[in-house]
Amino acid sequence: MLGRALFKGPFKVNAVLEEEARFVHVRNGSSTLFVPNNKHKIESGDSFLIKCESFVNSWEANEDGSFTEVVIFQFYPETLKEVYKDGLPDFFNTNKSIPHEPIEKVSSHELITTFYNSLNYYFDHPEMMTDDLMILKIKELIHILAKTDRSGKVKLILANLFISSEHEFKDVINAHLYQHLKLDDLAFFTGLSLSTFKRKFKSIFGKSPKHYINSKKLERAKFLLETSELRISEIAYECGYNDVAYFSRTFQSEFDISPSNYKSQLTPQK
Repeated sequence: MLGRALFKGPFKVNAVLEEEARFVHVRNGSSTLFVPNNKHKIESGDSFLIKCESFVNSWEANEDGSFTEVVIFQFYPETLKEVYKDGLPDFFNTNKSIPHEPIEKVSSHELITTFYNSLNYYFDHPEMMTDDLMILKIKELIHILAKTDRSGKVKLILANLFISSEHEFKDVINAHLYQHLKLDDLAFFTGLSLSTFKRKFKSIFGKSPKHYINSKKLERAKFLLETSELRISEIAYECGYNDVAYFSRTFQSEFDISPSNYKSQLTPQK
């Protein structure tokens, strides 16, 4: 989540930021940063926030032969959930994705400079950087970025980091929850690889896709058994099961009773 990189150029970084964003402060060094629609010249003292599908950062060799030094904060969905478990700041509260540039430079400010300087001790003594302290530092950085963002462009990236994508992700899952689709199909609808889809699903819903989706299907099946006159086969189909026998076994495993016996227990005795 937080680190300092020391290296000598020339050095090229090719990376993909599918579900995360990256904040970078260049203490010493220069590069040309290529994003899908543009390129940016990066110099010593620059800071920038980047959120895009892919980028190439070509670092140059320093004329004096010194090491390039870069401070990096990586923002993951799980990180922000932990940082803001007691409540989100206002700029995160959006259900709609807002267009923004893939990279925004962050203007220098006394607060930001002070924040960078506060990290020096922890870089020299990494054993002192606990998980709790890391969370506080990330929250402090996000607060500073939001407060010093005069253009509002940085806040757009912050707002779009995970809240909007999580909202859209949930919409896709809920829209297809009871349909006859495989995980590959759901991953395709979200625009993610299957492995990334599974990681994101668990970070949002707290369960694996198979466990969560199956539990939701069975909850709906139980509700339909209680409230409708549909046959078992019809309920199975309505809940996304093509195989009635498999549905019955799964229901039995979950509720310790077969669908037919459960329904008969609900039927008033004459």
